[in-house]
Amino acid sequence: MTETPEESAPKAAVGAFTWVGLVDRDPHDVLAEVRRLAAHPALREDSLQHGRPPKLEVLDGRLFVIAWDIDPDKVTKRPGEIIILTGGTGLLTVQWDGDRPARALRPLVERDDPTGATPLGAAYRILDAVVCDYEATVASIESELDQVETQVFDPDVEEDYERIYRLRRRIGHLDRAASALRQGFEADSDGLGELLEDDPGLRTFFRHMRSDLTAIADLLSTQRMTLDAVVSSHESNVSSRQNRDMRTIAAVAALLALPTVVAGLYGMNFKDMPLLHTGNGWVLVLIGAVVLDVVAVLLFRRRGWMGSNQRHDS
Repeated sequence: MTETPEESAPKAAVGAFTWVGLVDRDPHDVLAEVRRLAAHPALREDSLQHGRPPKLEVLDGRLFVIAWDIDPDKVTKRPGEIIILTGGTGLLTVQWDGDRPARALRPLVERDDPTGATPLGAAYRILDAVVCDYEATVASIESELDQVETQVFDPDVEEDYERIYRLRRRIGHLDRAASALRQGFEADSDGLGELLEDDPGLRTFFRHMRSDLTAIADLLSTQRMTLDAVVSSHESNVSSRQNRDMRTIAAVAALLALPTVVAGLYGMNFKDMPLLHTGNGWVLVLIGAVVLDVVAVLLFRRRGWMGSNQRHDS
């Protein structure tokens, strides 16, 4: 068994079956173990390629799973992968590192558990640990989504758009991971039932896992719709703020334009301009320009174009 790159023992006997665990190993090592389990050639190809989409299928009496190992505590650009292949009295696991370090599988495989000391029982325990992290992730997303909703719909708070799109990426990763496994359970329910004919207790555990995946996928669908509404509101808020900024800029430009017009008129070469030959006439002109600007400011504030009483609609 090889659970981490540092360990060198390639195999371990667990109860009545043999487990081989490989972590980031050469494809030739993986191919040799897949062939030892007499897997279908299609499964050999899927086992060797890193970055495959999640899946669950039963082929030639072998359970084959590719599961994304998602960290529930942070956003990952590249989730880890766990490949599980059962065959006869053998179990093969292949792990490919992502942004999250490879999960320790030994405690799961060797655990004394009601699911039994069989390859399918060990495969279930590994998948159950992965699905438990999915449940923790979807709960974390729900909590963060509540916070983002509160932030977006609070007019006194400027929302964090980066947080919104990080949340969308988390939902997307988890949705692809959970939905693919759920679809695998549905598509290969007959084949999985044949594998579990002699172990009705384990069949119940797998049925429960399928129910968990369905619940996760349904909740993610609701969360995606909620986040779409949040994104729409965020975009509306951005547009509204831009409109308010443009109104303010236009109002300031108008305030600057009024004294500019007055100065332009009195800067022309006319002899008969009012107050042009009056003592201290420039003071009266200046006061008039200030009065015009004050009247304009009051008018703009009343219309909500300036100041703290700007309207929040567009």
